[in-house]
Amino acid sequence: MEEKRIVYETVLGRRCTDVHWWRVKRAMKACELPLDKPGFELFISLRKTSPKFYAQLHKVKKILDKKTSDIGEGMTGGEIIRYLKKERICPHQSTVSRWFVKAGGYRVNGFYTRASVLPIIAMALIYKHKQATQITTTGDKDE
Repeated sequence: MEEKRIVYETVLGRRCTDVHWWRVKRAMKACELPLDKPGFELFISLRKTSPKFYAQLHKVKKILDKKTSDIGEGMTGGEIIRYLKKERICPHQSTVSRWFVKAGGYRVNGFYTRASVLPIIAMALIYKHKQATQITTTGDKDE
């Protein structure tokens, strides 16, 4: 297990405490992410993209796996927005801009690699899940 921690610390760029490592392992197992370099890179980019909601990835992980086969090597900004609209995810432009901050900002014709698109789509799916949950809980209170 120490080899995996060394790989994680290398990807992270610094040493981490035992508690931090324990929490990372627990969160990655809940999200069903592999404890390898690509898994760590995805986990770190998700955490950087949205520190508040990255822990909800396990709720949309199966959906994300199905959806990401369409990405290929990457997409342009316009293709990502069309892809999200096809999935019935229509956030406000400021929300989209916030999702693209870690990818260098949103540009319609800008090309985004698969590694930068995955966290954006994950955040969009978490956003959709969160919106659906708010609608059902709001509806339950009214009844």
